[in-house]
Amino acid sequence: MEEMIIHKHATFWTKGNGVLFGKIRNFNSQHQLDSRTAQLYLDTIADLSTGTPMPFLIDLRDVKGTFSSEAGLLLAKSFNNLSHIIYEVYVVNSLSISLLVQSYKRIYHTKTPFIICNDMEEAQEHCLEYKTRKLQK
Repeated sequence: MEEMIIHKHATFWTKGNGVLFGKIRNFNSQHQLDSRTAQLYLDTIADLSTGTPMPFLIDLRDVKGTFSSEAGLLLAKSFNNLSHIIYEVYVVNSLSISLLVQSYKRIYHTKTPFIICNDMEEAQEHCLEYKTRKLQK
């Protein structure tokens, strides 16, 4: 079953393949994700996953800006406690966002495995492959 939730700068959805998708839209390089908005996104992720373990594909192509340290900490702590997000795949098309993701994962010590891709098809393949491997264990 497909379900979609749309926010001002983000859309989250699921497909029948057991992958949770997120698309962040922000073209303002001066914009920072704040902790209130991060919490809204986390609540949406929890609602859509319905407690079912699944990979999370996050499309950050063409995103500009960053996040506040409070939002980063909230995201990291929450993702470490969300047992239903088993893998994170980030889709990026700029060096700055790739470095932002790498820094976030390193600074906040998140434990969820992740990969950074620059192609949506490759990212989906990683999600499905990880899910298949995880289910075989």
